[in-house]
Amino acid sequence: MNIAIQGSKKFDDYQVFMRAMGVALSDLGDGGVANIYTVGPHKVNNFLAGFVNLTEDGMKARGMGIKWNKVSHNWLRDSLDVIDYFIYLSKPKEHPSALCTTAERKDVEVGIFRY
Repeated sequence: MNIAIQGSKKFDDYQVFMRAMGVALSDLGDGGVANIYTVGPHKVNNFLAGFVNLTEDGMKARGMGIKWNKVSHNWLRDSLDVIDYFIYLSKPKEHPSALCTTAERKDVEVGIFRY
């Protein structure tokens, strides 16, 4: 499963991040691998690095895998056809990014998580 994640510059709530990851990984079956691509910003990248480090061993024990990579906006925009789920994290009243809107237009399942 290929998951993309992006946050707004003001996003900073780890609980909302955890909820988004729970929703995204709920469809991952036994033996599945989650490939997560992040375009940031820095706070979201740090949340993701910590999440992967904490869950990697538990997922391996169940025959599952998780990997993450920092990618550029251009790379992700050009690769949306292989993305299964797009997570956008923001504060209320913030508009989704252009990348999020592009993903919706390309029929990628998008989850917008706000607090």
